Amino acid sequence: MVTRSVVTGSVVTRRRRRPPRAVVVLLACLLLVAGCFGRDPERTGGDGTRGATPPAPDALAAAVDAAHPTASPGTAATADPTPGSATDDAETAWVDSTLARMTPEQRIGQLLMGYVFGTTPDDRTPAALAGNRTVAGTDTAAAAVRELGLGGVVLFDAAGAGPGALPDNVIAPGQVLGLTAGLQGAAAIPLLVAADQEQGPVMRIRDGVTLLPDAMAQGASGRVEDARDAARVTGTDLRALGINVDFAPDADVNTNPANPVIGERSFGDDPAAVARLTAAAVSGFASAGVAAAPKHFPGHGSTSVDSHLDLPVVASSRERLDAVDLAPFRAAVAAGAPMVMVGHLLATALDGGSPASLSPSVVTSLLRRELGFDGVVVTDALNMAAITRRYSPGEAAVRAVLAGDDLLLMPPRLVEARDGLLAALRSGRIPAGRIDESARRVLRLKWRLAHASPAPAGDGPAVAARVASRSVTLLTQDCGILPLRAGAPVTVAGSSTAAARLRAALAARGVVAPAPGTTAPPPGGSAAAGPGGAAETAPVTIVLAGGAGPPARTGPGTVVVSTATPYHPPTAAAAWLATYSADPASLAALADVLTGAAPPRGRLPVAATAPSGRPLPRGSGLTALRPC
Repeated sequence: MVTRSVVTGSVVTRRRRRPPRAVVVLLACLLLVAGCFGRDPERTGGDGTRGATPPAPDALAAAVDAAHPTASPGTAATADPTPGSATDDAETAWVDSTLARMTPEQRIGQLLMGYVFGTTPDDRTPAALAGNRTVAGTDTAAAAVRELGLGGVVLFDAAGAGPGALPDNVIAPGQVLGLTAGLQGAAAIPLLVAADQEQGPVMRIRDGVTLLPDAMAQGASGRVEDARDAARVTGTDLRALGINVDFAPDADVNTNPANPVIGERSFGDDPAAVARLTAAAVSGFASAGVAAAPKHFPGHGSTSVDSHLDLPVVASSRERLDAVDLAPFRAAVAAGAPMVMVGHLLATALDGGSPASLSPSVVTSLLRRELGFDGVVVTDALNMAAITRRYSPGEAAVRAVLAGDDLLLMPPRLVEARDGLLAALRSGRIPAGRIDESARRVLRLKWRLAHASPAPAGDGPAVAARVASRSVTLLTQDCGILPLRAGAPVTVAGSSTAAARLRAALAARGVVAPAPGTTAPPPGGSAAAGPGGAAETAPVTIVLAGGAGPPARTGPGTVVVSTATPYHPPTAAAAWLATYSADPASLAALADVLTGAAPPRGRLPVAATAPSGRPLPRGSGLTALRPC
């Protein structure tokens, strides 16, 4: 999926008499809604830099308790309950009693995480009707959850039409919260509700949440606390909207500069650094009460094919996989990751015949037995061409379960996937115990998420600013081009959104860069440059380069800024910097460096090449502006 720990718990309230399940689920949903709409107005700005207020922490717990009243009330449910503890007993009792009441079809339903269409649970617009009928065989999203007994749903913001189209579930924070609450109300067993919220290029929700520097920018900072806090802030925002699973962090070690699908989604190309930051992110999500799903096991970083389009081949030896690709996943497992996403990759050293997501050698032998992972294994999206070109929805589902996967993400035909699993179960191709094993893991995760005790939040903008200030990297510079002087003619070129953000940030620091079609004020020298600063009348063009190739505009007087990967050096530029991200905080931090208000603190998280052809090793980065 265009895409990628455990959580601590709260006290379960004892009740002498339990109300009917439907009433409690309704109350749970209302609590969930109240948690967002009662937010502090200072934290609901429309600039995308402010977080949402968390919902009532026991909303999902109420739904879990109501679903099966025999679940024993207990003390704080930890992420990994101590065997024999009251928490462990309560969790086991709920999982056992829930599983015992389920039919084979219902148990299979818990293994399915579908995508549904519409912006409300009962959306009957033509697009929603067509999408739900195609994927789920129902008219509405709520009906898909109810009739198929889905274990979870995943939300998207990708409106489209025709075969393979993804849904547009996201309009605004209040609408998302209403959608997730309504879908929970339609579920017999509480749902896992997921999104790809990696920050950077892969985000499903951009309004009303904190926009943070992406993974590669966090890699340029290199600080464990930055990765941890960025994940915590992201998770807190998601949980406030009723989303309890984030398909993040991306744990791939991006060793191929031409990788078409990972790039700045990765923390970098150093296995040890990626491992440290992945483990930190897992911990951060846990503190927010959200399940992290590090991806794409056993590693997508060396690939040259996008698995949305075809099956990538990873030809690395087993020794290299151990030394490079697997290191972050080992760290994630050690950090208590509750989920791991397996990619659609052909890792020839592990299994030369099947995609990793459908391979017992990869999922059961390597991830389960060798790495010791006992959490929920989720496939990458089963509607991706790497799978659909080779298998029917039913056969892909069967192979995934036989491989050892627990949660089947986005089968393109949910009914076919369910029926394929049911037929394989009845024929004996899939042992009955195998379905129960996965259903048990999914239910266990739901219990733990329902009883999470999220850490208080509210520091999203401060975290974004701190991470960004540590990530801006100065790669090359001619003397005297920086800092920019107030009153000097400055032009900003790049994507309209990023350029507008940088213009605003520069203006706040006394440097006016007029928007296209407007006129700059005459140079006035209202502020002096530092020693050796650029002359007041020397024109400077700042080019924000976020594409997959060298920037189109370079030359003397040009400052090039890579706002994605730093793999494409300008052919000629007076200075070259990297922010790796175009979020508001990163561009504000860039403005600080450009104007001399702050030094560049970032270090390259990947190896790159200077415009002169000189290698720039990982860890490179100038620490001060250069006067003449």
